[in-house]
Amino acid sequence: MPRTRMIAGGKMVVAERSQACVVLDLSTLGARIQLIDPEEAPSAAVLHLPGGIVRKAARRWQREDVAGYEFCEPS
Repeated sequence: MPRTRMIAGGKMVVAERSQACVVLDLSTLGARIQLIDPEEAPSAAVLHLPGGIVRKAARRWQREDVAGYEFCEPS
């Protein structure tokens, strides 16, 4: 699946708490996110992405401060 590389601000929301993140790339299936606080990387979150995109997503992998999130439902 083609990914669009970018460096753009985003937000992760879990149970009314939010944390800033940086979106490194984006596809129709998921996103690669740089975490501001990798210790608090949620296993599932609502991602607020560039372009007004808001998607439920689940963490599939994490390496230090970068994590891959897969969207839970098709776009």
